[in-house]
Amino acid sequence: MHNFMRLFEVSTHPLIRTSQVSLSSNPDADFRYTTIFTPIGLYKGQLYAIKKVRKKSVDITREMKKELKLLRDARHDNICAFIGACTDPPNICIISEYCTRGSLKDILENEDVKLDNMFIASMVADIIRGVIYLHESPIRFHGALCTSNCLVDSRWVVKLTDFGLFAFKQGIEDSFTDMQHMSAKCLKLLYRAPELLRQGPSSLVTGTQRGDAYSFGILLYEMHVRRGPFGETGLTPMQCLQKVLQPQDQLHPYRPSLQPLETAFDCVSECLRECWAERPEDRPDFKTIRAKLRPLRKGMRPNIFDNMMAMMEKYANNLEALVDDRTDQLQEEKKKTDALLHEMLPRCVADQLKKGHKVDPEHYEQVSIYFSDIVGFTAMSAECTPLQVVDFLNDLYTCFDSIIGHFDVYKVETIGDAYMVVSGLPLRNGDLHAAEIATMSLHLLSAVSEFKIRHRPTNRLLLRIGIHSGPVCAGVVGLKMPRYCLFGDTVNTASRMESSGVPLKIHCSWQCRQLLERLGGYHFQERGVISMKGKGEQRTYWLLGEDEEARDRRTYERSQRRGSRALNKFIQGTIKQAQEKGNDYGIRSSLKQKNLLRNSLARSSSLESPKKLRFAAGSLLEHHRYHSDEALLEVDSYTGLRRSSGGSTQSRYEETTLSLTLSCQSIEVLGVQLSKRRPSSYPTANTPLLMNHVEV
Repeated sequence: MHNFMRLFEVSTHPLIRTSQVSLSSNPDADFRYTTIFTPIGLYKGQLYAIKKVRKKSVDITREMKKELKLLRDARHDNICAFIGACTDPPNICIISEYCTRGSLKDILENEDVKLDNMFIASMVADIIRGVIYLHESPIRFHGALCTSNCLVDSRWVVKLTDFGLFAFKQGIEDSFTDMQHMSAKCLKLLYRAPELLRQGPSSLVTGTQRGDAYSFGILLYEMHVRRGPFGETGLTPMQCLQKVLQPQDQLHPYRPSLQPLETAFDCVSECLRECWAERPEDRPDFKTIRAKLRPLRKGMRPNIFDNMMAMMEKYANNLEALVDDRTDQLQEEKKKTDALLHEMLPRCVADQLKKGHKVDPEHYEQVSIYFSDIVGFTAMSAECTPLQVVDFLNDLYTCFDSIIGHFDVYKVETIGDAYMVVSGLPLRNGDLHAAEIATMSLHLLSAVSEFKIRHRPTNRLLLRIGIHSGPVCAGVVGLKMPRYCLFGDTVNTASRMESSGVPLKIHCSWQCRQLLERLGGYHFQERGVISMKGKGEQRTYWLLGEDEEARDRRTYERSQRRGSRALNKFIQGTIKQAQEKGNDYGIRSSLKQKNLLRNSLARSSSLESPKKLRFAAGSLLEHHRYHSDEALLEVDSYTGLRRSSGGSTQSRYEETTLSLTLSCQSIEVLGVQLSKRRPSSYPTANTPLLMNHVEV
C-alpha cells in the first residue's frame, strides 16, 4: 500500500517526465516516445499507468476482493495487466501496465499516423483476441469497450483496459457539469449498446457479451473512417445519443452511415450491420466476428510488429533480386529510349548529342537522294476531313517505313505528302548508295500500286518519284527538337527531279544513271532533254526495272554487310565495357557474391528469361537495320565473339545453329537455334522487318 502511495506521489509530480527518469533504473522502458498520455509513476524500476478514481472512500467488501483477484490473475497478450489499487483517500487509484503509444483514440485522432489495411487488420485482430479471452474467463464481459480503452504498446500491440472492478467503481462522483465534459461523456456513451443505455447509468448497469459486440461494431467503424464513433453527421454527441435511445423506426434504427466504407472489404460492412442489430440476440459472438473478418488478415502474422519484421526480412532476402530486376527494367527502358532517339536521328549523331558533344557538319562527296509526293494531294485534302488526311498519311508512311528498313538508307523527313530518303550517309557505302535508292524506289512504286486509301478505297494513289546523286553537307540544326538536315545543290536537284516527273514513274538524273550503269542490272528509258527551274536544260531518264539476278545478288550482299556491321559493333561494345569495368566482367550487381567470376556479356545481354533472350538477341544484331540472315555468330563466355568459318556460298543457305554459351550462377549452357532461309528474291510490302525467327 505504501509503495503504491509513493508511486502515486511520484507520478503526479508536475515536473516528472519520462525523459527525466533514470535509464539505469528503468532499462526496459521505451524512451523514444516522450508524449505522456496518462499519469505515470515508477515502481520497482518499471513505469506504470495510474488512473485516479473520484471517490471519497472505499469500503473493501468480499465481492470487491473477488474482482481484484480475478483481475490480478488475468494475463493475456491483448489484456493490459492489472498491477494493483490504492484505497487510501485521497489517493484512490488503479495501477496498471503503461503502454507507451497511448490509446487507439489518440492514434486515430493523430493525422500524422497513417494506418493502412495491414495496421487496421492487425489492431482489429488484437481487440478480438482480447475480448474473446475476457468472454471465456470468469470476468465474462468487458462492458466499456471503446477506442480510449484500447491501449497500444511500443510493439503496436493493442491491449484492452478498464474492464472489471464494477464494485470498486460504484459510487464514483461525477462533479463535472460543464458542456465540454458532458459532450465527452455523451461521446463515450455512443459506444454502449442501446439496451444498456435504456437500463440506466453505466455505473449501475453491468455490461453483456452482446453489448460488447455492439461496442466493437462502433469501434471498427471508427477505425476505418477516423471521424469519431458515428463519423461526420453534423450532430452533437448528445443529439446522436438521443436518436440512438429513441429510434423512429425499429427496423432501421439510427446507426453510422456505411457510405465512407465503399472502398473497404465487403466483410467489414456485413459485420458492422450484424453487430449494430437493435436486438441483442441478433448480434454475433466474437468467434463468429473473427471468422467473418478473417479476409482482412489473409497471409499476415499475429501482430503488426511481427508483420513489419517479416516484411523487412523478406525485403532483405530478396534485395539482390530486387536490385537486379530494377536494373534490368532500367536497362530496358533505356533501350526503348535509345531506339526512339535512333529513329529520329542517325545513331552516330544521337550518341554524340547524348554525350553533350557538338555535332560538326560533315561533307559527303557522293550520296543519292529520293524525293516523292502524291499527285492531287491538295485537291484530295480539300475534300476530306483533317482526321482522314492524317490517317491516310499515317497508313502510307507506315507502309513506306516498313519497306525502307530493308535497305541501307536513312529517312530524312516527311513534309505533308513529300517523302525524303537518302543513302550514303551518315555511313558511307561507296557507289552502292545509288543502287540502294534505285531498288528501294522500285519497291515503293510496286507497293503503291496495291495500297488502298481507307476512306477512298476506289481511288488510285498516284506517286511521283525523283532520284539524284551528288555531294551534300549534313549537320544538326537547332537546339529545340534538333533535326539532321541535308544542304547543297544536290537536294534542290533531287526535288526538281520529283516535281518535273510524272505519276507512277521514277524520274532519274543522268548523274544517278551513270552510277547505276556502272553497278549494272537496271533498265532505263531516255526521257530526253527537259527544262528544269533553276537548272536549265537537263537530260533525264525513266528507271523501269531491275534484273532479278542482280537484285538477288545485291540482297545477299546487303545482308552480309549488315551482319559484319553488327558483329563489329558488338565487339567494340564488349571491349569498351571491359575497359570501363577493368577486371569486373559481371552481368549482375550482386550484393553477396562480389568476387565471383562473371562472363563478358553486358548486363543487357543477360539470357535468364525468354523475354531477355529476345532482348539480348536484339543487342547482338543491334537492330533490324543491321540484321543479317547470313551472319553466323558464336558467343563464348571465355573466348569472346568470333565469326564462324567460311564455306561455299551455297552452304550458307543451309540451316545452321546459333549457340550462345553463357557462364552464370543458374544457367550452365543455353542453346538457341536460329532457323535460316535463303532471302526472298524480291521484298514485298508485307515482308516482316525481322526475317529470322528465334525459337526458345
